[in-house]
Amino acid sequence: MSTTKKYILEGLCCTNCAAAIEREVGQAAGIKKAAVDFETTSITVEFDGDESGILKAVTDISTEIDEDIVVKAV
Repeated sequence: MSTTKKYILEGLCCTNCAAAIEREVGQAAGIKKAAVDFETTSITVEFDGDESGILKAVTDISTEIDEDIVVKAV
């Protein structure tokens, strides 16, 4: 059974970065689906497995794309 979590991407400021984060997170191991909402600067992730690994993946990918982004759990 999969789990869905939402995270805030504090500091997300361009649609190109949002699209890149959505694409890269969606391809990460254990993640079934990722959707970034630029207007609310959030990402919703559907995944299997441990949430701590997912939060780390979202954080690592997001800061690799834009080092000013801070990922926060909702």
